[in-house]
Amino acid sequence: MIFKLAFRNVIGYGWRSVINVFIIALVLVGLVWMISLWASWINLAKTQQQDWEYGSGTMRARAYDPLDMFSWEKAYAPVPSEARPHIDSGLVVPVLFSPGALYSHGRMTNVMIKGIPAAQKVLKIPSATLENHPDHSIPALLGKAMAKSARLQEGDIFTIRIKDAAGAFNTLDLTVAQVMDCPVPSLDVNTVWMDLEALRQAKDLPDRATVLVLADSRLSSIPDRDFRYIDRSEFFADIDQMVKTKAGGQSFFFMMLIGLAMLAVFDTQALAVFKRRKEIGTLSALGFTKGQIIRIFTLEGSIYVLLAMLAGAVLGLPLFWYFGTHGLTLPGGSEGFGVQGFDEPLKFVYPIHLILLTLVFVFGLTVFVSWLPARRISRLNPTDAIRGRDHA
Repeated sequence: MIFKLAFRNVIGYGWRSVINVFIIALVLVGLVWMISLWASWINLAKTQQQDWEYGSGTMRARAYDPLDMFSWEKAYAPVPSEARPHIDSGLVVPVLFSPGALYSHGRMTNVMIKGIPAAQKVLKIPSATLENHPDHSIPALLGKAMAKSARLQEGDIFTIRIKDAAGAFNTLDLTVAQVMDCPVPSLDVNTVWMDLEALRQAKDLPDRATVLVLADSRLSSIPDRDFRYIDRSEFFADIDQMVKTKAGGQSFFFMMLIGLAMLAVFDTQALAVFKRRKEIGTLSALGFTKGQIIRIFTLEGSIYVLLAMLAGAVLGLPLFWYFGTHGLTLPGGSEGFGVQGFDEPLKFVYPIHLILLTLVFVFGLTVFVSWLPARRISRLNPTDAIRGRDHA
């Protein structure tokens, strides 16, 4: 009975209820859109990094510390004998890193030169272009950002300088075989790719590697004291840390949107308590307790949210379907931010648990905001309320 009365009151408010429901629905759609945008970018960034760099697992030479540039010259180790059959079968991809310098158009650029087998199929890197050219030149693979920075195009020749195992400098002339569209900045910016054996020969480091990329995570059990397995939590720590850093700013915008919806509900309920004193007195005279009357007003606010959820589903489903199917195309030049996920349309994924948690939170907050002005009812005198006066 109380719910039916509250529902009739909401319907009886006419356009005021429609406006409140519409505002809350827009807020809910905006919240779901922002949550999905954030989750989709994280999902895309991790997927790209896995497809292009991590594979199904990565073993890293213990001598290599990505944060210590002084360790990079010796950042390699002998390939474990247990891994060689898997390398021959294509299940393990050895990659050798070597810091060096690139010379082009009279400029020198410090780069990381990475050698990868041309025949590998585990990573999306188009390494097949690193096969020897008919003119016996050494082919190189550059990302778009690297090619733009060095002012190089396909077919251009440039020089690199590296140190061999004995510490002597060695120079090589490379030909740009392909400029690849790489979504992972760490594989593009200040990076030159060449065939693994050509780099090993130039550095006089036969059978050495810096990382071993695995096609199957079960291969992480390969025993070796010179390599250690990098699990997903360690590999994606940078992305996870960035998510934590940005969480505060995201929460601020969330609370702004929720605050707008709660303000609409609070104003409506506060005004209702003030203008409906005669109704409150009449209900009290009919035998309704103050607690029941408070529940009626609280239920009215809750009904706003329930109706807004239905309206939000009607308004938001076409929008969510579009972004889930076609994705969000970011403005040109966004890939220059140096962050994964900005170079292709961002197709939305919808984390159901986060969306449901947000809806439950908004519903609970609405109940509380509706209850706050309704507390005033407990201080009303029924006789004065029927007369339209308030001595509270």
